[in-house]
Amino acid sequence: MLHKFSVTNYQSIRDSVTLDFRVPKTTPKKSWFRSPSSQSPVRVPTVIVFIGPNGAGKTAWLRALADTIRFLINSYSYPPGPIPLFPAFASDKYLDKPTRIEVDFDAPWFITNTEPSNRMFRYILELSRGKPNFLPDAVGYEALYDFPQGRRRRLMERRGNNQVYLAKDMSIKPSDDRLASVPDNASVISTLSRMGVEEFVTIIDSLSRVMMNVSSLDPIRLDTETVTHYFRDNPQVKELISGKLMRFDLGIEGMNVQQWADGKWRLSFAHSGLDRDIFLESESAGTRHVVHIFPTLNFSLGTGGLAVMDALDNELHTDLVEEILGWFRRKDTNPYNAQLICSLHNLSVLDNIEKEEIIIVEKTRTGITQAYGVRDIEGVRRSSNLRKLYRSGALGGLPTFG
Repeated sequence: MLHKFSVTNYQSIRDSVTLDFRVPKTTPKKSWFRSPSSQSPVRVPTVIVFIGPNGAGKTAWLRALADTIRFLINSYSYPPGPIPLFPAFASDKYLDKPTRIEVDFDAPWFITNTEPSNRMFRYILELSRGKPNFLPDAVGYEALYDFPQGRRRRLMERRGNNQVYLAKDMSIKPSDDRLASVPDNASVISTLSRMGVEEFVTIIDSLSRVMMNVSSLDPIRLDTETVTHYFRDNPQVKELISGKLMRFDLGIEGMNVQQWADGKWRLSFAHSGLDRDIFLESESAGTRHVVHIFPTLNFSLGTGGLAVMDALDNELHTDLVEEILGWFRRKDTNPYNAQLICSLHNLSVLDNIEKEEIIIVEKTRTGITQAYGVRDIEGVRRSSNLRKLYRSGALGGLPTFG
């Protein structure tokens, strides 16, 4: 689960902005505020919603997170030259400045059988530009810390082309030649994982299970053939979504996966009052959207992982969006502390989530994205009507016209 996220000089996020998702100690206990372990005093929302006008920078925040994860997984495979991620703020002043990402999170990395649960980590990445350019071309700084007994401990650190430092209890020694083989434009974590260093293989395996629909353009959607084969090969999940669709759509009585005469597998839906099933492509846009995103969300819920979803509410009724958020907020449907970070436009969801779960995103007239939590706005009470406050402009982040 993410606890804090800081971004500097990334797309429309020009200045350093830190979002602290940790719930204040005075906040009442709720099932949607979870601790990484029973011993931890820290609580974090299982749902974090980015709200704001079109073009304000909601997607930029999600892309910054997605770029970081993809860089950690894939950067060892990049050819020499610019890193194909992390574009700078589009101003001449910032095209030669570094991009910096800092993330605090809990994860089950390096855990022994004698330890109870997740540990806290901090990852820092600073990417430099040798000459003015949108894209960076080298790693200027990279570090990974953990916090045993609450005290920060350096696990890995690298400053530019200098030697990589690793904690003594890592399975790779300081004299190992592999430490000198980290490319200038690649992550130490990505490199050592590809070289088979146990701890870093564990990290990349965990990051590879983060579910994201975020891309440099529009949100990614699983293709229909992939989704169809997923439900074909996982009949228990097919039954699960069938039950949910029956609740969402008054006409649907179940979803079927059938192989047709041409050998292709297709999804079809039984409807009350109809003698023949309806194929997926003939269903409503909302039903198609749910079917395509369900495998992603279900995987995160089943593994206690992270789901990062841009424009989650596209083509969905308000009640259905609230139901999906509820899957992550309730203990019975989210027993493993999965976390959903998403952007939404539908303001009706503000009626049924809490101020600690909402991030307001807005953009200045000079094109700079700003973001802050509703919980940090003075005077917003727990009993406040958040949708009404937002519409009144009291929370900021309203679109302006003209």
